[in-house]
Amino acid sequence: MTENESSRPLSLDQIPEDPLAIPPPYWRSTGAIFQIQDALEDITTLLYDIISVNNETNIELEDYYEKFPYEEDHPELEKFGDIVDDLIMLEHKIKIKAELVIFMSAIQSEDKINKFCVYNLHKDIAESIEKLSPPEKLLIASASVGVKDIKGKAVFDSISKLSSWRNAYAHGHCVDRPVKSLRHNHLIPPTEYPNVPNSIINMKEMVERFINVDEYLREISLNSYTSGISGEVEDIKDLLGEISRYHFHVSDKSKEIYSVERI
Repeated sequence: MTENESSRPLSLDQIPEDPLAIPPPYWRSTGAIFQIQDALEDITTLLYDIISVNNETNIELEDYYEKFPYEEDHPELEKFGDIVDDLIMLEHKIKIKAELVIFMSAIQSEDKINKFCVYNLHKDIAESIEKLSPPEKLLIASASVGVKDIKGKAVFDSISKLSSWRNAYAHGHCVDRPVKSLRHNHLIPPTEYPNVPNSIINMKEMVERFINVDEYLREISLNSYTSGISGEVEDIKDLLGEISRYHFHVSDKSKEIYSVERI
């Protein structure tokens, strides 16, 4: 057992009420940030794989549609399935990994806010706002350390968008359309279904919102423990940079037809 571990508080009465007197590093994270890292690493591999598979699929489909130009004239549907199966499987994996990244980015954002509250706000304030929504917690936490009027700032918009997405996803709604009612959300088809290019763009935007929340909290932290740079967040930035090297070119004919290149 190290010196830090031996001095770690084992009961609540051993934790100082003054947040700036709480000795680090004792915050037990949800671990969502590791889910983000792992899923982003998977996405970089899947994007690399999809370049060749997408190219091959598009070439084979061109030949197929030359033979069978009309949708109702598809006597070889089994052959069509063989052509698109590998691409569809890759697309599916990318989409669900992208959703996982967004969901965990929202979870990790709230974990960051909770950690900020514990290490920067008096126990009575931190515990009294614990059950509020992440945007509400961020608003009160900011005001408590002297930062007011954040509703018009990018960070408030970021945490609001992340929380809304998480709530929709966690409550079983389709997140690609406005959530008005169960019937509207689940029974009325959208004008366009999410494709891989849109999934990647949306995922990158939401991860950047998480990074925005993380950087904001570090900037306003009074406690040096919560003002430090996170190695995991820096790794996430690097992975986003790698993903940004993949460029999609969507066909004018159909949103489902696109090419991919790595720059």
